[in-house]
Amino acid sequence: MKRPAAAVRRVAASGGLALALACALAGPAWAGDAAAANATPGVVADTVVAPTVVLDAQALVAEYQVRDARGERSLILIRSADRIEYRQPGEPVELWRQTPDGIARLELFAAEKRSIAWAPGDLRTTGRMPQWEQLASPINPQLRDKLKRDGSAKVFGLSAERYRGESAEGQAITLEWLAGEGLPAYYRTGSAKPKAGDTGFYELKLVKLERVGAETAFTATGDYRETDYADLGDMELDPFAAAYLKRNGHAH
Repeated sequence: MKRPAAAVRRVAASGGLALALACALAGPAWAGDAAAANATPGVVADTVVAPTVVLDAQALVAEYQVRDARGERSLILIRSADRIEYRQPGEPVELWRQTPDGIARLELFAAEKRSIAWAPGDLRTTGRMPQWEQLASPINPQLRDKLKRDGSAKVFGLSAERYRGESAEGQAITLEWLAGEGLPAYYRTGSAKPKAGDTGFYELKLVKLERVGAETAFTATGDYRETDYADLGDMELDPFAAAYLKRNGHAH
């Protein structure tokens, strides 16, 4: 008996893109009715289940220029649905991650290829557990509640809300906020024309904004030697651990 032709493959997929996370969902697809109708009577046609189609999770990468009394430097924020990373020149990379038990922190020291892992319990015990919403932006989103709306602006083709007001110390504040991205496009405290060494001046300006695949956006940690924060007190003979505790003023 002649076997029927292979069933026609068909993939049905649907996808959705949200801020800092893109995920495509595709359920199983079966051979169409036409293939079944053409099959030889009494013979069951091969059924082909299409593989699930999943797009890479997306990360939002925001690069800022910072100016204050220390001079100019860059600040890079990388954010996905469950990870947040901050990079600044001369500082350890800060990587935050949501876990079933809360928020975990990982400090990465590139020169030494060492990292310090803070479990959620460590952050709670030391009073360092942050709010995820505050980590997600270099400027506390709640600041807008204390400022007055002052029109709108366009930044990289995106709509920004403009705010003005004063800090508790009487310093003038200017803020341009990208509501869709949950990020500041511009932030300044102090005079628009600060004097050299003015400690009351701080400026944050967005210079680049893009979405990339999350797997390549964050710092790779596979070649770092990781140490739990809770174990540092038992590592007196480890120069890196001793220097870390001294530098950060931790006591065990």
